[in-house]
Amino acid sequence: MRLTPSWLRSSSGGDTDERSGDSETTSGFTMVYSPESDFSTTDTDETRAREFVPESDATLVAVLDEMNTPVTVDEVTDELTEPARPPIETWATVHERLHQDRLPALDAAGAIEFDETQGVIEQSMARTNENRFLSSAVLVAISFGLLCVVIALISVSVLIS
Repeated sequence: MRLTPSWLRSSSGGDTDERSGDSETTSGFTMVYSPESDFSTTDTDETRAREFVPESDATLVAVLDEMNTPVTVDEVTDELTEPARPPIETWATVHERLHQDRLPALDAAGAIEFDETQGVIEQSMARTNENRFLSSAVLVAISFGLLCVVIALISVSVLIS
C-alpha cells in the first residue's frame, strides 16, 4: 500500500510540471502544499475528514462502483479528497476511517469485498451475480414481449387473409 496521497510525490519521481502550489524539499522528500486552502487552522483533522467521507453507505458504494475495481484504500481516499488536496494529516484521517471503519462495515454487509491486510476493495460477488441476474431477467422479459408481438402480427395477418 502506498499510504500517501497521489498528489504527494517524492522528489526523485514524477514530473515537477504536474505539481501546483509551493513545494519544500526536506531530506530528499518533496512536500507539496496549496496555500489557497480554505480550511481554517482551528479545525481538527477529524472534522475535516468528515467533509470528504460520504455519510451514507449507498453514496460510498456508488463512488466505489464508479472506480475500476479492484482498487486500494489509497486510491479511494484520493478519489474522495481529489480536488481539495487537504493536508496530509486530513488525508491520513480519511484513509484511517475508511480502512478501519467504513470499508469493513460494507464488507460485513456484503456490499463490497475488502481485504484488510492488503487494503484492496473489489465488487461483491453477490452484487455482481445479482446484477447479472437482473440483466438476464430484463433480457428474458424483452424477448417474451417481442415474441408476443410477433405472434400477434402473425395472427392478424392470418385473420386478414
